[in-house]
Amino acid sequence: MNYVLDTHILIWYFIGSKRLNLKALETIDKCRLRGGKLLVPTIVLSECLDIAEKRKVEFDFDKMYQLVKEDSGFEIISFTIEIFDETVSMKSIREIHDRIISATAKFYDTEIITKDRIIKRSGEVEFFA
Repeated sequence: MNYVLDTHILIWYFIGSKRLNLKALETIDKCRLRGGKLLVPTIVLSECLDIAEKRKVEFDFDKMYQLVKEDSGFEIISFTIEIFDETVSMKSIREIHDRIISATAKFYDTEIITKDRIIKRSGEVEFFA
């Protein structure tokens, strides 16, 4: 049981936002408790840092980053050449950050937990519903 986490999902989970639906919350918790992996692409961490620094959402980035680094339920995924190759092939997702996140899910053959309608409609990856 592995999932790629999109940026807003990770932030909402960390801050306990009501915007994260109950099914996604329960799935993330189950994954952490039962030995699954929540894959966090480095681009997601970069976007989280940007959101925190611009104060678009108030949260402690350092605490969130520490959790992701230290909790065995999370795994940080680097942007490798193999993921870049998947990124190049994804023509239907134009926004580059979303494309990289989706390419990571495709490379790892896992679902992505996202709120992004463009990713969901692309047909490029399986998404958590």
